Amino acid sequence: MTIKILDLFAGVSGLSLGFEMVKTEKGNSVFELWRAVEIDKYACKTLRKLHGERKIIEGDLTKKEIHKKVIADCKGVVSVVVGGIPCQSFSLIGPRSGDGEKKIKFRNDKRDTLYTEFRDIVKEIRPKIIVIENVKGILSKKNSKGKKIIDKIITDFEKMNYNFTNKKNNKKFMLINAADFGVPQKRERVILIGINKKWKNISSPWIKPTHYNPKSENGKEYKNKKMLPYVTLFEAIGDLPELSAKITKTDLSEKDFKKIQKRNKNKKNGTDKVLLNKKEFKKHFSQITLSGKKFFEFIRPNGYEFIDNHVARSQQLSDILLFKKMKQGETAKEFFDRKPDLAGKLIKYDMKSFKDKYRKQCFDSFSTTVFAHLEKDGNRFIHPKEARTFTPREVARIQSFPDDMIFEGPLSKKFRQIGNAVPPLLSYNIGKAIYQLMI
Repeated sequence: MTIKILDLFAGVSGLSLGFEMVKTEKGNSVFELWRAVEIDKYACKTLRKLHGERKIIEGDLTKKEIHKKVIADCKGVVSVVVGGIPCQSFSLIGPRSGDGEKKIKFRNDKRDTLYTEFRDIVKEIRPKIIVIENVKGILSKKNSKGKKIIDKIITDFEKMNYNFTNKKNNKKFMLINAADFGVPQKRERVILIGINKKWKNISSPWIKPTHYNPKSENGKEYKNKKMLPYVTLFEAIGDLPELSAKITKTDLSEKDFKKIQKRNKNKKNGTDKVLLNKKEFKKHFSQITLSGKKFFEFIRPNGYEFIDNHVARSQQLSDILLFKKMKQGETAKEFFDRKPDLAGKLIKYDMKSFKDKYRKQCFDSFSTTVFAHLEKDGNRFIHPKEARTFTPREVARIQSFPDDMIFEGPLSKKFRQIGNAVPPLLSYNIGKAIYQLMI
């Protein structure tokens, strides 16, 4: 019998999806998503395509009717409750990173208390285990009374008899990097795992890294521990079909744009579904390390024959010219320092803020952290070899979503769903550790 999961603030269920991919030695599923609760309509469309209608509760958890439905559907059934509590006001790269009025605005953000919805549902369901994921910024964010929010969250659940102290270092949370678990991305996240002491009076599990940075000083030491090197961006996306971004009308005259339109017709900017080129994939697979091969075992476990959501967003001409001139790994600031005259012509924003507004990613390393701002533009995620930004499928790969996971909605909303998610490969490792407690 499978262990039932409730996924709150589910997004596209990256957290519970990783759990569902945990198998027994006989290949049977250990966990099963019972209900996923999400407010975003596009994410819910994606969830329904993945899980079916019955398992999805679309709505606002602060509404009584939604709260009651969750309890009615899950009480007495669910053993594990997981959730990525909305974190926009905790983020160190969003509005909170500004000065003056921006910081004041986010000091008393209502989203800071959304964890109480998670708490109140746990109080009624009393699951054996709870898992909370959040951004690194939650460690420093304080409420209006000057108390750290993470301390308040932990204290509230401890009053309900949940133990968070892990057996490795006696801390009550873990700050982990997704790259340490085979995700081709630097993504630091705070993980809280609470164990119901009325079920088992045991320590919270420590999630042991499986991968290491081969460029680090301790690389040889980690290698001796039989850990795998980080998965690179080339390994993760290097097999995907080459694309060209179509050019937008921005800053072009009618005459020039007519010429551009003819060029656009010949550009291959991708389609929502194409057959996988098996020959090219086999060639790519032969070029990558064991780390990359293990990554593909996770994201392509079932011989899926298609590539979905691999469509390049359109770009203004000046950006495409900039993308061509930048070096791999280079930021806007670095390009400006190297080519000030050209940068002055191509970069159209104030360089005093967001000096990494443009960043060309590097094939021989992992990606920088992807985020929901991809909904607006992908300028921090310029393809290493092609003059365009990443496609939804490339970002999904960077987040370790399986290739048969299809994202619904307009292009911008696909980026938002993927950028907000917990990498399934990270949650898979969490799920494996939790399964050991439940055997």
